[in-house]
Amino acid sequence: MIGYKKFELPQLTVYPADWPKPGLTLKPGDLTRFAPQGTGVYGYQAPAGATPFVAAPPHEDCGGLVFFGNDVVADDFHGMLRLLGISGKWKGADKYAVFTTTASVPGAEGYLAQMRIVSDFALQFMYRALNEQETEQLPLQSIPWDQALWHFIEQEKERFGTSFGECRQNRLEGVFGGDGERACEELSFGLMLENSYHHVFRIWSRAWLVTK
Repeated sequence: MIGYKKFELPQLTVYPADWPKPGLTLKPGDLTRFAPQGTGVYGYQAPAGATPFVAAPPHEDCGGLVFFGNDVVADDFHGMLRLLGISGKWKGADKYAVFTTTASVPGAEGYLAQMRIVSDFALQFMYRALNEQETEQLPLQSIPWDQALWHFIEQEKERFGTSFGECRQNRLEGVFGGDGERACEELSFGLMLENSYHHVFRIWSRAWLVTK
């Protein structure tokens, strides 16, 4: 990542990856692990395998992940979020923790930077990272979570540019296997609804290879 612009999310409060409460088996800031599916009433279900026919969460009407390019406009993006049930109008949509990380070897790890949003509800009842009083005291974010996801996209577009020429200038050339001639890296994104019931969302920047 040497030479990249600094990864920043100036409108959001980002929490440390190592949540301070001791004894947690699942930490909300551990971005190496994905949130399980389900409500917890019957236990949590691990994410299904790669086969798309069985990858849907069995107790939710929406979920999964989507990949898209950097030419997405705000209206279309927010429409996609509404289809996934990620609404900024939800009560408590401005009360959540943000966790981020950047890849050391982006091509191998499959992303440049990523951000996870964990609602206060998830922090209390799924991760057990907060008790009731601590949940009530969790500060509000300045923007609801749907705008936070869009903010991530805007920041990464500013950091890397939106064309393969700009991405080359910003040191993406060859990072995802491009040769700079027949295949050049261009910024793109991934979005995952990790847990619909508890409101856990993840977004990441990546690159795809534009074939000349």
